[in-house]
Amino acid sequence: MRTFKFSLLILFVILVAGCKDSGNTKPNITGSMGEMLMVMDDKWRNSEPGERAIEMLTQPMMGLPQVENLFNLSIVPHRAFSDHMKVFRNLIITKISPDVEEEGVKFFTQNAWAREQALMRIEAKSPERFLEIIEEDELRILGFFVRAERQRSLRFYTKFSSAELTKMVSDKWNVGFVVPNNFKQNQSSSENFTWLSNETQLTSQGVFIYSFDYVGEGTFSKEFLLNKRDSTLRMNVPGPVDSSFMSTEYDLPITYKTLKVNGHDVVELRGLWKVIGYPMGGPFVLFAHHDVANNRVVVTDGYVYSPEKPNKRNFVWQVESILYSLKFPTDKEEEAQ
Repeated sequence: MRTFKFSLLILFVILVAGCKDSGNTKPNITGSMGEMLMVMDDKWRNSEPGERAIEMLTQPMMGLPQVENLFNLSIVPHRAFSDHMKVFRNLIITKISPDVEEEGVKFFTQNAWAREQALMRIEAKSPERFLEIIEEDELRILGFFVRAERQRSLRFYTKFSSAELTKMVSDKWNVGFVVPNNFKQNQSSSENFTWLSNETQLTSQGVFIYSFDYVGEGTFSKEFLLNKRDSTLRMNVPGPVDSSFMSTEYDLPITYKTLKVNGHDVVELRGLWKVIGYPMGGPFVLFAHHDVANNRVVVTDGYVYSPEKPNKRNFVWQVESILYSLKFPTDKEEEAQ
């Protein structure tokens, strides 16, 4: 009898746990990286609110050699917004009506309809207020979805990382850093340089790691970082023919931005690279991380080579997500900005 009662108790616990898990289970997202679905009625889509929203979401991504939209946007009216669309990876639901109770932009991740979904609602009482809201919050709106794509990519790379290369980077540079398992280490002529890359027949994605002493505020100037980049790559990254080497393309703008990653200060440079002596080039994103505890700068420099067609946006986002994984031993656990 005791055995029978114990078995019933175990069965009850399993059933309760199963019910709890099923209630918390959400479906997977649909759609490919960079795809966006916006729900907006035709009345507004074909007028100024829709035109401005489309312009915002499909503006060119910075730092690419060819024009590529920031997002691949699809639009459906509310009447066609079906249940299977509710699990789209990047979803914006708009409402322009006098009966809107609270105007503004609302962001949802934990309370979204699918795992890893980025869901946003933009509501306004009038088309004029809608235009004001997206004008005021454009950076937050775009940043929310770009960050969601980066976090999805980094979660995937963390799950499928190379234990060997991750340990090598940790031992050599005294940092935490995620190295995807499809990356390999390349030879370099300097001990103070690491070159990791994923090579296919059509594309190349790579990350360079190097460091130098912090010597004052000028260490993080755009000119100093680019000079360091060019001299380091000239020594360590040869091109496909004799006397050729990787360098920076200065004929197009290079953006400069400060941010925090895992609690430490970072300078971001974004632009194009080229090979001196050979017709090759593509986009790069460089993070200069300030390691205060060791009075040094650690550079993680990601690049993409994809010459076949203008499809570099996703490759750049993927490499960029790896750069966000760097942590110093003194870093606190916090979300990258």
